[in-house]
Amino acid sequence: MVDETLLKAIDNAHAIANKAQQDKNFDKYMGTFADDLLYKQINGKTIGKKQLEADVKHYFTRVKSFSSNYQRTEISFQEGEITERLTQHSEVSIRVFIFFTKKWTVERKGIYKWKMINGDWKIFNVEVLNERIF
Repeated sequence: MVDETLLKAIDNAHAIANKAQQDKNFDKYMGTFADDLLYKQINGKTIGKKQLEADVKHYFTRVKSFSSNYQRTEISFQEGEITERLTQHSEVSIRVFIFFTKKWTVERKGIYKWKMINGDWKIFNVEVLNERIF
């Protein structure tokens, strides 16, 4: 069962990750994820933390602005792990060439699993279920 304290801790972890992403604070953002991360992308390919780090580094060099919010549709706590289903809405502006910017909205649905590591909740498993870009 997920109590209010646990819910606040996970919401705080989300807020830290969103702020780090907005600020392009690479270390803080990647600190959200466990070293043994498994991240299943929409194409079915599963990557680990090293590949995610490379992808995020590249992304941070191009992103001009980012905002995000999420809606939790389900959350559970079992055997020391939290599992949540989220729908995330993000608005992203990315630098294209030198002078141009492209802006789009992403809606992503996924399952995120968290575990406590050294006193902090970390994401150790992600499965992207659906992604729309418009």
